Amino acid sequence: MIIYYEYERVLGVNSTHDESGERKYNYFSSLAKFKQWVSYEMGNSEVIEITDSNYRELVEKGVV
Repeated sequence: MIIYYEYERVLGVNSTHDESGERKYNYFSSLAKFKQWVSYEMGNSEVIEITDSNYRELVEKGVV
């Protein structure tokens, strides 16, 4: 599974991933809480940060 996330220091972390054919969205108040969730709940998932440089490519792929 791949988890895509966008981090804003003041706003927190918004993430999205597909699970059982359904798109899931999550919000975390800090990067530490997001990393903790990934570690404990999502185990072996790949994590990709959404940045200005990869945003268009991810939109074209339909993952964000």
